[in-house]
Amino acid sequence: MQAANLPTLESLALLLSEVNADCSSSELHGLISGLLVAGARLNRHALMKTLEGHADPVSTFSDGMIASLWQLQLQTLEDLNADELSFKPMLPDDDEALKLRVVALADFCRGLLAGIGLGAPANSPVLAEASMRETLQDLAHITQVDSVDDDDEEGEAAYLELHEFVRLASMHLFEEMAPREEHGHDSSNESRSDDPTFH
Repeated sequence: MQAANLPTLESLALLLSEVNADCSSSELHGLISGLLVAGARLNRHALMKTLEGHADPVSTFSDGMIASLWQLQLQTLEDLNADELSFKPMLPDDDEALKLRVVALADFCRGLLAGIGLGAPANSPVLAEASMRETLQDLAHITQVDSVDDDDEEGEAAYLELHEFVRLASMHLFEEMAPREEHGHDSSNESRSDDPTFH
């Protein structure tokens, strides 16, 4: 089987359109990120079930699509776990219209919160902490941001501030919620060898 490629925003959007998915690339990346933050590690079957929840019921998922999503999960886990703070939400490039980037950031946050909700235990003591509740509330507020002035320099500055907040908040949540033994880099290597997509 051919090696999986890490999907881009555009290639992931194409894959999602092929199965008539009701979520954007940014939202799906947020969902995967949220599940990872909460401690979930999806195997091939779980990835398919996650995508099924957002796709046309009659759609079929190619091995290439699942392999790409698996690679995205591995890379996202590695980035969340990196000491150099390399994690970035999957969003349009800076040369795209500001409104598109704002909508995508809101989509990412929506997926992130959904993933945390799916992956975290209902009685998680970490989520009960005041600082964590505040962070999650701030992320929820960002999901409601959907309009800015493209020509407004203040709007651009505000977007950059929100983007950095979301990026750092994702890594902070991972640090607080992910299993302690995973704060090395071995988990992604183990996952790679265990999944049939890579054999």
